Amino acid sequence: MRRPFHIKKILIPYDFSETAALALEHATFMGKLMKAELDLLYVMESHSFVSAISSAFSKTKSEYEDRIESSAGDKFSTIATKIHHDTGMPVHSHVTKGKIYKTITETADKLHSDVIIMGTHGASGFQEHVIGSNAYKVVSSAPCPVITVQTHITKIGFHDIVLPIDNSPTSRQKVTAAIEMAKYYKSVIHIAGLINSSNEETLRKFDVKVSQVKHFIEEHEIAYTVKVLNGEHLSTMLMDYATQINADLMVIMTDQEGGLFMGSGAQKIVNHSKIPVMSVRPQEGDPEKISIGY
Repeated sequence: MRRPFHIKKILIPYDFSETAALALEHATFMGKLMKAELDLLYVMESHSFVSAISSAFSKTKSEYEDRIESSAGDKFSTIATKIHHDTGMPVHSHVTKGKIYKTITETADKLHSDVIIMGTHGASGFQEHVIGSNAYKVVSSAPCPVITVQTHITKIGFHDIVLPIDNSPTSRQKVTAAIEMAKYYKSVIHIAGLINSSNEETLRKFDVKVSQVKHFIEEHEIAYTVKVLNGEHLSTMLMDYATQINADLMVIMTDQEGGLFMGSGAQKIVNHSKIPVMSVRPQEGDPEKISIGY
């Protein structure tokens, strides 16, 4: 069974980029709000540009890796100390070597992280549809929900949360996560029903599913709206809708189709959404028995 969704440990993969700094800003705000602790993680891939530098200067690769690791450690220590000084939150820094997405997911598992917040530079073309960005690889394999952010963000906090509900068996498993976020951030949840059908019976059953979500949110006394989007290009329609209502966060399930061609809908949203996206992996087990469990 999925453990209750409470955020007390936040993991932030950090590479000193603009998007990583934005992710850290979100994480710090969330940490203060939820009285959580932060884990900053810098992963140095051994096959990076270090190899070229070491060859050019006839130095061993380990010498340069050690220098970079030491430099990152010093910078991390400065960042962690400042955040702790400013907020009083526990802040831990971790510097390690390895494959980026694997190290992030392994660290999240080892530290029992409740959420990962990371920046993504997006992906397109061959990288998006075949290989996928590091962010989506983390999203599809992490042991906890992942919030991805890009540099389009102009404010910190999640006042308007888009909660898409479709006809997949596991779609409603993310409702608890959306409610928990809404409670802390005092948000409005915007239920977006996603359907591509003109069949009356299909639409009737789908309306029941959306109504169940609506009533569950009502029970938790969260403000909400409902909008049904019916069409072929649902991920695009969803992102357009989120933009129209000035949403701050979208909560989605990852599509677990396996292989190199990972769930195209979820991947498109993670790579192209202009607002932060919280991705929740489907719970293992019989979908028909767990989809109502939220």
